[in-house]
Amino acid sequence: MEFNSSSFIAFWIILSLGYITLGNIRSNTFQILKKWLLLSASVFFISSITGYGIIILLFGGLFDFYLGLKIGNFSNESKKKWVMRISILWNVCLILFCNHITDWFTLNDLNTAHHLPIIFRVIGVSFFAFRSMSYVMDVYYENLDEPERNVLNYLNYVLFFPLYLSGPIQEYETYQSSINSATSNIKTENIGRAAFLISLGIIKKYILGNYLALNFVNRVFESSEFFSSLELFIASIGQTFTLYLDFSGYTDIVVGLALILGFEISENFNFPFLAQNVTEYWKRWHITLSQWFNKYVYFPLSYYLRSWKKWGTSISVFIVFLISGFWHGTHPNFWLWGIMHALCMVWDVFTSNIRSTWKKHIPAWIYKPISIFLTFGFLTYSGIFFKAKDIQHGQSIVKKILDGIEWELFLDWLDLYPWIATILLGLIIIQFTFSSFYNSILKFYEKTPVMLLALQLLIVIFIAYQFDKIGSLPFYYLQF
Repeated sequence: MEFNSSSFIAFWIILSLGYITLGNIRSNTFQILKKWLLLSASVFFISSITGYGIIILLFGGLFDFYLGLKIGNFSNESKKKWVMRISILWNVCLILFCNHITDWFTLNDLNTAHHLPIIFRVIGVSFFAFRSMSYVMDVYYENLDEPERNVLNYLNYVLFFPLYLSGPIQEYETYQSSINSATSNIKTENIGRAAFLISLGIIKKYILGNYLALNFVNRVFESSEFFSSLELFIASIGQTFTLYLDFSGYTDIVVGLALILGFEISENFNFPFLAQNVTEYWKRWHITLSQWFNKYVYFPLSYYLRSWKKWGTSISVFIVFLISGFWHGTHPNFWLWGIMHALCMVWDVFTSNIRSTWKKHIPAWIYKPISIFLTFGFLTYSGIFFKAKDIQHGQSIVKKILDGIEWELFLDWLDLYPWIATILLGLIIIQFTFSSFYNSILKFYEKTPVMLLALQLLIVIFIAYQFDKIGSLPFYYLQF
C-alpha cells in the first residue's frame, strides 16, 4: 500500500477518525480499544507491503518483549547480559536473513524455492529490529525504569506503521508516553505543523524527487556508458539530491501523520547539505539512526578503547561505519561507501585542532562556503558508489568524469533538460536560504485555520497526482 495510493488515503481517514474518537472517550475500555485499533491498522498496513512477513515480525516482537521481562526479573548481572546478547543476535539474524537474502541469491534462485521469498523477504525489517533491539538494551542498561509489561503497548511501538518502513527510530521511553496519552497531544498547532510537513514531504518525494530521478538520474546511472561526462557529473549531483528528497520527504510525511494521531516524533533531517564536514553531516542526516549507532555501538566501543585516545575513537568510528555500510547491503560497493565515510570521520578526529586554528585566521565568509562545498563534493563522490550497481560501475563513472567534463555540451544539455536544470538550481538555492525561515513557516502554519490547511493539502495532493502520471518510484530506503 503506497502512501500516494487512494487505498492508503481511505485507510488513513478511517483510522484517524476512529483513533481520535476512541481516544477522546475517557474510559479504560475505549483507551484499550484505541490501542487495538492502532495495532490492527499497523498489522494491516505492514501485511499489505510484506505479506506473510508480518508473522515473523509479530513473533520477533513477542520474543523481545519476553526477553525484556526476563531481564527485569533477573537479579544476576551475568544472566541479564546473556539475555541482552540473545536479543542482539536474534535481531542481527533477522536483518541478515530477512533483508539481505536477495543479496546472496538472485530473485530467480529464490523463486525456485517456491515459498522462500514469501517467508524470508521482510520489507522494513531493519528499522523494526533496531527499535526492538534498542528496547531490550535500554532495559538492560536501566535507561527505562522498568520493562514494559503491557504487550499491546510494546507491539504498537515496534509495529507503529508510520515509522515501520524507514524510521525515524523512536526510543521506547518517548513513545511510551505518547501511546498512553496520545489524543491529549492533538492540538491545533500540531495539526498545522502536520499539514506543513505532509505537504513538504509530498513536494519533495512525489513532485521533485520522482521527476528528477525518473527523467534524468536513474536513466544516466542505469546506462552510464551511453552518456557524456557532463551528464554523468550532473547526474552524480542529482542523485545526492534525489536520495535526500526521497528519504527526507518520507520522514516529513510520516512525522506529519504521527502528529495528527498525537505522537511527537523526532525529525530525521536538519539541512544536511549545510554541513561543513562529514562529522557534522551525520549529525544532520538520518539523525535518529546516527544517534542509535552512537548510543549502542560507538560510545560503548570508544569507552572500551578510551586508553587509546584518538586512535581508540578512530577505531570505534571505523567499526560503526563498516557496520553501517554492511547494513545498507552486502555488496562491496556499500562497504566501500562505509569505508569512505569512516576515513573522513577519522580525518575529522585527527585534524580538529588544525581546523580550529584555520577558523581563527580565515574569515567565516570564506571558510564556511569552502567547507560546505568540499563536504558536498565528497558526498557526491561517495554517493556514486552508493548508487552504482557495483564498484566497477562506480569506478567507470568516476573515471569518465575525471578524464574531462565536456563543458561545451552544457547549452545543449540545457535545451534537453530545462526542468531538470531548474529543479537542481532551485534545490541548491533553497539549501542555503530555506533554513533561515523554516521555523517562521512552521509558526505560520500552526496559526492557520484547519479548513485552509485542508484546502492547501488537497491542492498539493492534486498537483502530485498530475506528476504521478509520469511514473512513481517506491521509497528508496525500503530496500534497507
